[in-house]
Amino acid sequence: MESKKIISQCPLSISTIEGLLHDAYIPGLVAIVVNSTGILYEQAIGYHSPIISNECKPMNSSNSIFVLASISKTFIAVAVMQLVELNHLNLDTDINHYLSSEMKVIHPLHPNIPITIRHLLSHTAGIKSNFEEELKHFKPNDDFTQTNLTKIISKYLNNKSNWLSESPGNVTHYSNIGPSLAALIVEHASNSSDWLYIPHYGESDYPSGSLRMSARSLAIFLQSFLNNCSSLLLNSSSVDEMLKIVRHEDSDIEFGLIWNWRIIRGRRFIGHRGAIPGVTNIMMANEKRTLGVIILSNGDISKDDDQAKKVYETIINIMLQLFDCFEEV
Repeated sequence: MESKKIISQCPLSISTIEGLLHDAYIPGLVAIVVNSTGILYEQAIGYHSPIISNECKPMNSSNSIFVLASISKTFIAVAVMQLVELNHLNLDTDINHYLSSEMKVIHPLHPNIPITIRHLLSHTAGIKSNFEEELKHFKPNDDFTQTNLTKIISKYLNNKSNWLSESPGNVTHYSNIGPSLAALIVEHASNSSDWLYIPHYGESDYPSGSLRMSARSLAIFLQSFLNNCSSLLLNSSSVDEMLKIVRHEDSDIEFGLIWNWRIIRGRRFIGHRGAIPGVTNIMMANEKRTLGVIILSNGDISKDDDQAKKVYETIINIMLQLFDCFEEV
């Protein structure tokens, strides 16, 4: 079933998007459309702050820096595959092979079933998402750098209530800690911890949600993805591995390695969304990976109320309109 075009105006005008943002109380956003060769469309609309003043900065596709939220996880997947290509990591090896003896990670209810990097990146490790606990990971002024990532993850995983009853590989349950643990393994294997940040606020489990960049910079990454990550990975088979669904389910969302396939209004996309307080983002490519759309916004859906639903629906509507305008018929 194909979705109907929402609008007839292509490309989207500034006034059209301004009207949509006004109705949803979204202060501003940056939207970019890319194909394998470059940027097809780019608009920066609105402001950094919901309070308009002489000091309020307008959005800019190159200079407005956004917290990517969970879109950050896609960089973890690429980093893992880079190390797989170098034979420094194996997706199906027990993760304890790469961790120190002091940080042994086992499922407390299934200690004889090893957890692998594939489990961590596909959200099938059996780790529960504890939202109340994860809220404690947000730190003002980037004080998260004062907390050791290893200690944060160990403390979380040593709590039996943060594990599901199902064994690794037998259930899909989205979590931030799993990908952060994969990022920690990347740090150990590459002897590097260069996860970027700037002073505002951040998360102690920072690899899963605190990468920051402009929409223009993220567009370079998405364009590379449309080109089989040829500038980042040696083999196209590595991309195939990232996109291969790990556990088939009767769901509108199915995970590869971080990258997830989504059915949105009858259309299939591959990519990731991201949302933390003050930020709602989406980065998607069409099923054939010939076109990609990025929307970074300062809309807030953290309260999960009617207003949050309106913000999210507005972002999705704009994304679909952009695909309708630029996707090959």
